[in-house]
Amino acid sequence: MKLSTQVVGDDAVRAVFARIGEAGPRALAATAEDAEAYVEGEAAHHNRTGKMVASITKTREPDGWLIAHDLRVAPYTVFVHWGARPHKIKPKNKRVLRWPGPGGFNFAKGVDHPGYKGDAWMTRAAALAPRMFAFHIDAQLKG
Repeated sequence: MKLSTQVVGDDAVRAVFARIGEAGPRALAATAEDAEAYVEGEAAHHNRTGKMVASITKTREPDGWLIAHDLRVAPYTVFVHWGARPHKIKPKNKRVLRWPGPGGFNFAKGVDHPGYKGDAWMTRAAALAPRMFAFHIDAQLKG
């Protein structure tokens, strides 16, 4: 009994792989744009002054993109993102804390902060990124 094989369609397979290779960098850039927009939208929920959104940076790295917060612009972002345990707040340079209230200023030697649960939007963005990338690859291959 004599067996023989014949490869058919290898040029078509190579063409599909070439299209996937060409789509990768464009899909990665589009994913970085989407992830940055997601992070900006989520940070905006906690943002009164605009500094947290202004602190968002997107930098090209050798193996992709880095989306981060510049903590020099909004150092409190770490606590808003990861949360904080209950703690005591005491004045640094004065003997009392002062803040405006109804009918004048309120004074205290210390305040018990109840803590904050946090909202890990960067972690959610990192978890969503592979699905965003797959969506952009599919769109590039279909288009």
